[in-house]
Amino acid sequence: MARNSDVLDYFQLIFPDILFEQIVFETNAYASYCCSLGQGDPSWKPVSVEEVKGFFGLSILMGIQGLGEPELYWSWDHHHGRYGSRTWELFYRTMSVKRFKQIGTHIRMSSMLVESDNQSADKLSFFQSMLSILQTSMRDAYRPNKCLTVDQAFLPSHDKGIAQEKSKNNQPRIWLLCDSKSGYCHKMLVLTRQVKNKDLGKSVVSQLIEGLEGKYHHIFLSSSLASVPLMKELYDVGIYCSSSILPQSPIFPKEFWDEPLLNNQGDFQQYEFAPILATRWKDNKQLVCLSTNADAGHPDMVWRRSPSKIGELCAVERPQAFKLLQDNMRGVDICNQLLTCNQLGGLVLDTNWRRLFWFLVNLSIINSFIVLRETRKDNPPGNGNQTSAHQDLASRQRESIK
Repeated sequence: MARNSDVLDYFQLIFPDILFEQIVFETNAYASYCCSLGQGDPSWKPVSVEEVKGFFGLSILMGIQGLGEPELYWSWDHHHGRYGSRTWELFYRTMSVKRFKQIGTHIRMSSMLVESDNQSADKLSFFQSMLSILQTSMRDAYRPNKCLTVDQAFLPSHDKGIAQEKSKNNQPRIWLLCDSKSGYCHKMLVLTRQVKNKDLGKSVVSQLIEGLEGKYHHIFLSSSLASVPLMKELYDVGIYCSSSILPQSPIFPKEFWDEPLLNNQGDFQQYEFAPILATRWKDNKQLVCLSTNADAGHPDMVWRRSPSKIGELCAVERPQAFKLLQDNMRGVDICNQLLTCNQLGGLVLDTNWRRLFWFLVNLSIINSFIVLRETRKDNPPGNGNQTSAHQDLASRQRESIK
C-alpha cells in the first residue's frame, strides 16, 4: 500500500468492489422480485454501489454514536450541542432516514431463493460466494505469523451486541483462525450443522489449517477442540499445538485426574507421552495443558498478587508450556473484543443470515484496521485507536456517495 493510502483503501483491500457490486445486484433483484409478487415497496428505486457505500458509512457512524433508533440520527435536537451540526448534516446529505431503512430491509449478498425453494439445501449455500471472496482477500492481505489461535466467535445480537448464545442449536457456529498477537483473522469456518463433540476438533481444525502444513506454525486451540489424536496428526504434518484442558476431561484416563492436587502456587508436574507433553500447574487454581511445542521443565517467572502483603506482587514459577499458551491464546479474544467494542448501528438483525452478513462486514473493518496499523507502526492511525479508524472509514464511505 502507498504511504498516502487512506482507511477506505485498506478496507477495500479486504472488502473489494466486487462484493459491493454483488450486493447491489442481489439487492435490486430481491426488491424487483418482491414487487412482482405485489409485496414490494412501491417507492423503491434501484440502489447503486455508491449508495451502498454510503449506507455502510452511516452504519459505522451509528455504531460509534449509539443513539438508538435510526430516526434520532436525522434529528437536529439530538445532534445539536452533542456532536455539532456537521454530523447531522452528513446524515441529512447522504440519504434520508426512509431510504436508509429501505436499503436495510432489502439488502442482500446473494439470492435467498435457493434456501426457500429447497429445504434440504445447505443453509450456507447463498453465502458461499461472499465467503470465498473474503477468504481470498483475507489470505492475501496478511501473511500468517508463527503463532496462531483457533477459537469461536459469536454473531451480533439485535439487543446485546456479541451474543454468547452457545446453547442455541439453530445459530451458526463461527470458528476463526487469528494471529495470536494482532487478532487479525486469517480464515473462518461457519458451521450450520451440529457436529459431535468428539469429531468437532478434527472437522474445524483440519479446514482452518489447510495450507499451513510443513511450515511449523504454533497453533493454540480452544479446549473444546483439543484431543490427543488430533495433536499427534498435526505434529506429523509439521504443525505444533497447545491447548488447555477442562477439569475431568475424558482426554486423560480417570487415574490422571485422581492424582493428588498440587499444594503450593507455582508447583507443577509434567508427563511426557511423545510427542505430547501434559502439564499440571498450580496458579490460583490447578490448571492442565497439552502441548507439542514445549519441552519439559524450563520454568520462568510470572507475577501474581502477594497473598500476604496487600498491594504487592510476588514471583510465581510457571512452566514453559503455560508461558507459551498464556502468551499466545488471546488471538480470537482480541478479534472478538474489537468486534464487540466497534459494532455497526441502525441495522436489522432479526435473522441469523442478517447477523452473519453484518458480522462479515464488521470483521472486514476490523481486519482492514489491523493491516493499516501493522503497516504503519511508525505512524499509527488515530494514536492506535480503533474507534478513530471507524470514524475515518465512516467519513470516507459517506463521501463516496456525494
